[in-house]
Amino acid sequence: MNDKPKLGLGGHSFIEALGNDPVASFEEQCSIVAACLDNGIDVIDTTYYQERVALGKVLKQLGRRNEAHIQAWNFFQQLGKENDLVGPTTYEAHHIDVMLEELGTNYIDTLVIHTHDDEVKLNMELELASRWIAEGTIKRAALGMLRLKDLGYVKSDSPISCVLAPYNAFRRDAEDTFRKAKTMGLEVIAMSPFVRGWKLDEIGEDKLKAADILLRWAAHSELVDLVIVSMRKSEWVATNLDTLQRGALSREEADQLESWVQRLGKD
Repeated sequence: MNDKPKLGLGGHSFIEALGNDPVASFEEQCSIVAACLDNGIDVIDTTYYQERVALGKVLKQLGRRNEAHIQAWNFFQQLGKENDLVGPTTYEAHHIDVMLEELGTNYIDTLVIHTHDDEVKLNMELELASRWIAEGTIKRAALGMLRLKDLGYVKSDSPISCVLAPYNAFRRDAEDTFRKAKTMGLEVIAMSPFVRGWKLDEIGEDKLKAADILLRWAAHSELVDLVIVSMRKSEWVATNLDTLQRGALSREEADQLESWVQRLGKD
């Protein structure tokens, strides 16, 4: 991905919750995805099942599934909670068919396994991922919400080639984890550069300027290969690309960012 923008599209772009802007209409969702693909932003991350269903419909409408690199996490629909955003579920053999149907595709580019503390179950999920890679239903596997201790699961025969965790100026606890992951040759993906947008409201200054500084802080880190950004307006694709072109923060911008962190505290 070195010749592409250091940006991926977050699935929160497709749902009403977890953002500080109105949900995009289906037409706008299509425009957002098209603008991303047109500009080399092909990684599209889907956490909740609602995001997978939405993305599947968009890619079908656009006819551009083969241009997209779909990431999908293990957050599934639960009986009686169809409209809720529920927590992760341990992968089982039938889940791959569920996800493929939701996305309207026959393969997932990156399957994300949400880490947890049940070693037996996590090893079973890794075995499933290896099987699905062999079958061709997924192209690779990743560990999501990574902690330093979770890198112990990445052995020579591991299906894991990528890791994801929240990483922004207000939440830097993944720094040591990312540094270790890089030494292991893993791709590192940072999430939530804006803390889901809410932090932009809390900063209380010009939102465009604040977003510019927060995104550049994350994207120009030597530890980060890709940053996942949710965008609910198609014009924000160009805005975020322009932001990356401005390069690393100046000393003045870095000082301003640290003043925000000191005032609002780290998450």
